[in-house]
Parts: sequence; structure tokens; C-alpha cells
Amino acid sequence: MPRSLGWAGLISAALLSSAGSAQATTWDRITRYLSLIKEAGIEALVAQDCPAGLMGAFHQGKQALLMCGNNLQDDPVQVWVVLAHESAHVMQDCKGDYLMPPGLLAQEMDQARRTDPAAFLELQLYDSTQHHAEAEARLVQVLPPTQVEALFVKYCSKRLSP
Repeated sequence: MPRSLGWAGLISAALLSSAGSAQATTWDRITRYLSLIKEAGIEALVAQDCPAGLMGAFHQGKQALLMCGNNLQDDPVQVWVVLAHESAHVMQDCKGDYLMPPGLLAQEMDQARRTDPAAFLELQLYDSTQHHAEAEARLVQVLPPTQVEALFVKYCSKRLSP
């Protein structure tokens, strides 16, 4: 990720671009990203028995990223959004902390809300202790795939083979 662009530039560009251009639109792209995630020691699983409404999850203790096949459409755009979101939690685990300081996160959320007022309404469903991690994941999921992959490499580089 270019240092000069930073989070603000990345997220602004992603929010202003069309949804299709910011998301992975091919299964091949998703397969390549899953390979990178697996290379970092994360098991990628697909479940067919998730509760209604659950699209995916990351289990830190088991180092497993779960995609809910029974709730996801057979659409690479939707699958990418969920994969990018859950991989943000993997990045947080790799870093051992949040990806952004609270002040920057608040700025980015405010900016995102200007484009999409409902962007963070789902945070109400989570305990307040999870709001920061979930908000970051929502910001990551709107980034272009190349930026998501660059962030993954940045934060999880110690887990990737040289």
C-alpha cells in the first residue's frame, strides 16, 4: 500500500468508484486470494449449516475462516465482500491489534457514512467491544481487491513463506 495514499485515500477511492470495479468479479481472483490466506496458515472452510443471516466468520483460536455457503449467493462479488471482510479479522490477528488507531477509524467511518449513511448500521448487532474490529472489516471490504491483498501481505507477512 503506498504510504502517501493511506487509509483515507484508499477508502475514498473505493467508495467513490462503482461497486463492480472495487470488488473481485471472478472466481479465479477469489481462488488466488484464498491460496494466500491458506499460505498464512488459515484454514478456509465452507459450511452449509450456518444460522440465517450469517455470511462468514473468523475463529481466532482455530485459525479458521468460515464462509457460509448456505447463505451466500453463487456470486463472486458477494463472496469477495464476505471474504475481504473476514480476512480483515485475520489481518487484525496477524497484527495482534486493530489496523487503525481510534481517531483515524472515526474519521474513515464519518467519511464512509457521507457516501453510504447505512454503512455501519449493523454494528448495533455486536457488543460494543467488537465495534472497532467490525468497523475496520467493513472499511476493508469496500477496498479494491489489490488493496485488500496488499494489506493482507503487509499485516500477515511473517506468516507467509518468503
